[in-house]
Amino acid sequence: MSGKHILLAEDDPHIRLSLSIILRKAGYEVTTAEDGQDALEKITGLNNTHNSADLLLTDIQMPGISGLELIDELEKMDILIPVFAITGYGDKQTVVDLMRRGCADYIDKPFEPQSLLERLPLIFKKTEKVRMEKEKQTVQLAHEKAELDRQVSSYMHNFEKLREQVDSAVGAYQNLTHIQEKSYKVSVAYRHQPLSDLGGDFMDIRNTPTGCDILMADVAGHDMGASYHTVLLKAFFDENCRTGNDGRSFFSLLNNQLLENGKNERMVTAIFLRLNLEMMQGEVVSAGHPPLIRFLKEIPIPDRVMAIGDVLGIHENVSFQAKNFPLSPGDQFFLYTDGLTSAYRSDVHTRKKEKLGTDGLEELIKKHCRLSLDNMIVNIEKAITETHDYKFNDDMLILGVEIP
Repeated sequence: MSGKHILLAEDDPHIRLSLSIILRKAGYEVTTAEDGQDALEKITGLNNTHNSADLLLTDIQMPGISGLELIDELEKMDILIPVFAITGYGDKQTVVDLMRRGCADYIDKPFEPQSLLERLPLIFKKTEKVRMEKEKQTVQLAHEKAELDRQVSSYMHNFEKLREQVDSAVGAYQNLTHIQEKSYKVSVAYRHQPLSDLGGDFMDIRNTPTGCDILMADVAGHDMGASYHTVLLKAFFDENCRTGNDGRSFFSLLNNQLLENGKNERMVTAIFLRLNLEMMQGEVVSAGHPPLIRFLKEIPIPDRVMAIGDVLGIHENVSFQAKNFPLSPGDQFFLYTDGLTSAYRSDVHTRKKEKLGTDGLEELIKKHCRLSLDNMIVNIEKAITETHDYKFNDDMLILGVEIP
């Protein structure tokens, strides 16, 4: 390891001189410092040159700035340098403090010079390994970002083409939220009651070579910004159906685009349901959205498919969980936005507000399960809006899906 540059901080002049001679004879370049303050100034100065120190070899007990304080100051200044500490014999607490600060190694006084020289190469070898791993991670992250940028560019191309065709936000929202119930490989039925002309809730279904992909989302707000995000959702979903990315990849790309190109910060919850009718397998991925409700033909009791995931459009670092499950003919699935389960009514006795909640929705599904899917969704809507006279303070959207 000859050629490495060591900054030696030692207040005892005799020890400093003898150690510097030993290190230089071993092939190291040595810069000496009389105390912690001197070491701090010299390390800072060397960092501004092409000959920065590769290691700090420091005594801990020094006047002025101690060795521990020197390490802390370097961390505050964001100066990364491995530390080899010289400690007093049996000073266990100091050793603990050094380890907490990430010290590379330590040696107790008194020590043999040969013991010091034998341990130095191990520190440099470990430091070099860490450096190479960081460089490798940096290169990998650069490749991943390039691939992400490439995919986003593809999605954005489709988005720009779609946006050119949108004459107004209101017209776009009304067109984008309408689906043809009879044109899919699965049976679908839905009801949508927007709170205003601009929204809000969004859903779309696309046939795939093996089945269907379904997206439901809830954009915060009912304004021009919300409609802009609705257009973005549709554009990315259309492109995703072409590329065939799974729900987690789709949500990661969408989140990145919402953060980089959204007109304003806007929280979006969403749920992605993929139905593979050839393999008879389903997969659901959620981005902070209310859970999917499943109603099996063989077990007519509603249950929730919980998939944990972060909301979109707020944070860079997001993660999503995928839940897989088998499909059988006659199985039904219900997707909805929280505007539905947040519908409320006043108790006739207490006058307190009672929310429908997911429990209430499941009871309605169970009550009307013997009806066809179309009639089932119609009766659920009537039960909420007419029979029980619930009130809404958000868009209401529910979609039923049945496996053929």
